[in-house]
Amino acid sequence: MTDKIERKTKYSNLRTEIFERLEKLKDEMNDMDTYVRQDIDDRNLRDEDIFRINEKIKELEKQIINVIEG
Repeated sequence: MTDKIERKTKYSNLRTEIFERLEKLKDEMNDMDTYVRQDIDDRNLRDEDIFRINEKIKELEKQIINVIEG
């Protein structure tokens, strides 16, 4: 019986941790959106910088897809 309670507690804690991490990621994505938009709107930004930002976003997309697909 104790084993079932410990599993449930660990499961609940893990679920809570996952939800907290998702919320943190949402906040970080919003921050990233703000900073990237500011950078892109900067007329002094070089093409190389825009390319670098684009490549990093592509890599982030791939990582998100990997997490979703498991």
